[in-house]
Amino acid sequence: SGRSYRDTPAYRHIVAAFRAHRVTSEKLCRAQQELHFQAATYLCLLRSVRQHAALHREYHGKGERSPEEVAGLVGFRLPQQPGGKG
Repeated sequence: SGRSYRDTPAYRHIVAAFRAHRVTSEKLCRAQQELHFQAATYLCLLRSVRQHAALHREYHGKGERSPEEVAGLVGFRLPQQPGGKG
């Protein structure tokens, strides 16, 4: 949507959670691992959203396509008409 990922509520939540759960003793290790899992999950979400946006831009909203164009998208060529009609 054009804005930085740092402006999103999810990113701010992850950063605040990391700051609140800094490892200072052994009793916080479990929480630290949980935060790493949350951060990895958020990273997966960001990557998936970017991939979805790229696919959406490439394949959506171009309107009706000709049969030749559709065949080209999937790597096929339409057969030629006999008598030079195609």
